[in-house]
Amino acid sequence: MQKSVLMITQGKEYLKKMGPAWIISAVACGPATLASVSTAGARYAYGLLWVVVLSALFGTTVQYLAAKIGVVSGKGIIRATEEHLGKTWAWILTIDALIATWLAAMVLMNALSGITSVLTGIQTPYWGVFFGLVIGGLLVGGGYRWFESLCKLLVVCVVCCFVMVLFMSSLNAQEILSGLIPQFPGGMGSALLSAAIMGGAVHITIIGMHTYNVNARHWNTNDLGLARFDTVLSMGFAFGLYSVAIFLVSAAVLHPNQVSVTKATDAAMALAPLLGTSAMMVFLIGLFTAAFSTIAPTFLAGAFFLADKMHWPLSVKDRRFSGVILFGCVLSMLGPFIKTSFYLLLPLMLALGLTGTPLVIAIILYLLNKTDLKNRAPNNFFLNAMGVLTLLVTTFLALRFVITKIS
Repeated sequence: MQKSVLMITQGKEYLKKMGPAWIISAVACGPATLASVSTAGARYAYGLLWVVVLSALFGTTVQYLAAKIGVVSGKGIIRATEEHLGKTWAWILTIDALIATWLAAMVLMNALSGITSVLTGIQTPYWGVFFGLVIGGLLVGGGYRWFESLCKLLVVCVVCCFVMVLFMSSLNAQEILSGLIPQFPGGMGSALLSAAIMGGAVHITIIGMHTYNVNARHWNTNDLGLARFDTVLSMGFAFGLYSVAIFLVSAAVLHPNQVSVTKATDAAMALAPLLGTSAMMVFLIGLFTAAFSTIAPTFLAGAFFLADKMHWPLSVKDRRFSGVILFGCVLSMLGPFIKTSFYLLLPLMLALGLTGTPLVIAIILYLLNKTDLKNRAPNNFFLNAMGVLTLLVTTFLALRFVITKIS
């Protein structure tokens, strides 16, 4: 009885203090994941459900490992790599992270511009210039948080709509169970979407960014239990619910009606059983807010990586740090000039990001098992095994995507 009371008290305390992993979860629950899981469900029914489930499981694992690196080393991933592996590996990781992060920013800006064009009826790539200036100004000058909170609230509303449609849908229990068994439908589409779904939760940008988030909270080894609670609740539960609900609705609603999802308006039909003619508008607003609340942390992540490598202060008060944010904003303005459906670009962005992710996972596992860091908070066998399994599966899916793309 006393133990139960103690656990409840600790749980309440954790609920008050948690936060860093929810920032990561909000980024993971972005438009790219939505596009990837909805397209996969519409195209392959329940066939890729196992990837969706594993993405939540592995995302939880690797984000906790990232939090542990930040807590145990007291530094971000770039500086920790430099101190324990040398400058060469630190530069390799920095370049890898920046390429993946700025590529994501360009595609997200393409999506933000494209959605705005649909909503307003004004078709122009110069929406990217407008949003780049606005977001850059808000990040550097402050005042972004309140709008980000509004965006996240609207995304939650859209997710609730998907959950409600889920209960209205005719789900095939036998096919759901068979979808949990790994299978590999042939073709480029299967390889791309499998890599994209995994890349939504296991991506070098959010893994690296999380090491800085926990440092910003000044967490230490006494807070590892809190970090685990924070990660399981945000990535395991919230992100898992987000991705699985959207996937199952797409498999149950879009696939039987042979809807080939190639643009956002196709995916919006998944909400039609609940919202009718309003489905399109609600879906597009949710997609817009998901893109807006995801792109700003991406700019910050790029600044964290480069500033940490250059040993600059990790604060917008430093002009060099702010300069990197603004550079990312300007670079992202080129995204809307890519002439293709943004809904198809989003999964491609995640798949490409996954190809650069095994490096950061391998480095994190190495550092956490290195003698000086290991002695502070050793990984147990289960955590190491899950980390290695995450590394192997993500490497396999990334290589499968690259080989299929080349061939």
